[in-house]
Amino acid sequence: MPTPVTAALIAVVPAVVVAALTGRLLAWFPVPDEEPRADFVGLDSPRFRVGVGAVGFLVGWLMLASSAMTVWPILIPLAALGALLGLIDARTTYLPLRLHYLTFALTAVGVLGSAWWRADPWSLAASVSIGLAATAVYALIWRLSGGELGFGDVRLAGMIGAAMGAIAPSLAMWAFLLGSVVGAVWAIALRLRGIKKFAYGPSMLLGVPLALLVTQLLPTAVVVGQLPR
Repeated sequence: MPTPVTAALIAVVPAVVVAALTGRLLAWFPVPDEEPRADFVGLDSPRFRVGVGAVGFLVGWLMLASSAMTVWPILIPLAALGALLGLIDARTTYLPLRLHYLTFALTAVGVLGSAWWRADPWSLAASVSIGLAATAVYALIWRLSGGELGFGDVRLAGMIGAAMGAIAPSLAMWAFLLGSVVGAVWAIALRLRGIKKFAYGPSMLLGVPLALLVTQLLPTAVVVGQLPR
């Protein structure tokens, strides 16, 4: 297991890069026809960029410090770009499609690299199967929710399932469970203030570092970075 200092030194690099590119990335995202109020370019500000970098670093540091180096290729893009995804969703309740595809592509490359590093081709099968299963489950929830859950969250569930499934199947379960708990608590807090509409993506993304921490704290947790054979 890496030291916290090593994890911090690695996590800060992608966080700073994504924060520096935030303005260009926001300009690259077209405003969706179904959500004309999603003004991505209008989000760009020094404060927003600092927030992207700070969240990306903190989440990345927690994720890397709680996992084996052999799975870092999966977690690094998910942490850095996931921070931008989550903050955009929190502000606009919309997950930009291009950013999702970029994050998914880099995470998929990380899944392949991690499988090669661990000499574990079975992790690829787990990644695909759990990613598809998560997509199917959330697609059903989306269909039954009557619009309460956005389809961007369905795509996000598939990406999280594929990433966590490549590390350990039980990790995907923890990520979705803890993300749901965070989302439920946040929803209750907002409804008490009279706010009904909120972004669910940030809580889903927070489930990932929380799952990694739980697997380190619970005695029966799976060893992160090793897929059961």
